[in-house]
Amino acid sequence: MHELIYLSEQKLRASLLGATDPRFPLLSGSLEAPLGPVTAQVSLGGSAPTTEVTETALERAIRRLVKHHAPSSMDSPSFRPNQWIHFDLDLALRTAHEDSGTVPDDVALFVGTSPSSGPVAAETGVLLCGSVQHLRTQVESAGRMGSDTSWLHEMIAEIARRDAQGIGVIPEFLTELVPSRRSIGSVEEAAYGVHLWMSREYPPRKRNRMQGYAKVLIDAGPPDFIHRLVVATPLLVEIAPQRPAREGWWRRGVGRSRNALS
Repeated sequence: MHELIYLSEQKLRASLLGATDPRFPLLSGSLEAPLGPVTAQVSLGGSAPTTEVTETALERAIRRLVKHHAPSSMDSPSFRPNQWIHFDLDLALRTAHEDSGTVPDDVALFVGTSPSSGPVAAETGVLLCGSVQHLRTQVESAGRMGSDTSWLHEMIAEIARRDAQGIGVIPEFLTELVPSRRSIGSVEEAAYGVHLWMSREYPPRKRNRMQGYAKVLIDAGPPDFIHRLVVATPLLVEIAPQRPAREGWWRRGVGRSRNALS
């Protein structure tokens, strides 16, 4: 395992409950999730008494997720709500709070861009929205989420509440998740606004390469918007290993600088 910075144990538990592979019985008791040089106990529930489980249990849980849910890569042309995805991107991570609210922050936001693998050069914006409860590291605050983002904030809070209750399915029409007079187009506009704001404030030089798994909330794109945007709620995010440098005189001895998360 690499350095774990975000883990939603509720989502992990919900995904495991849907698995039926007899070779991997449901985990119970506790799971040691690696946090760099230390470890933390993550409850996975179950009726069995609490026992110590090695950190490979988390890796086994992810293998089960991959086997039973087949997460798609970010270069897929489209996603549906509730679809699992796997990402490996340069992302900026900050915490935030509602525009009209005050500290402490209660939302974790990851922002980045996925390059296109198709014949036409295009990029896909990525916005991962989660709860600060699942962060495993200290993170710098971005402050208020911005005007007209109240619905997005309420949606993130509602997903966290549903996760805690073991409800892992997200309504296809997000306006059913949080009652609102907004149209789905307005909901997408709010997500675009947050992505654009964070992209300006935290450009590529302020991002770290991260990888993990998430569940899709919105897959929006042209012609209504200037570029495609995928909004998802993360299960697990970890710092990815540095990509090997390409050989060439213009790259020799040149390393990519990265800022710390905090």
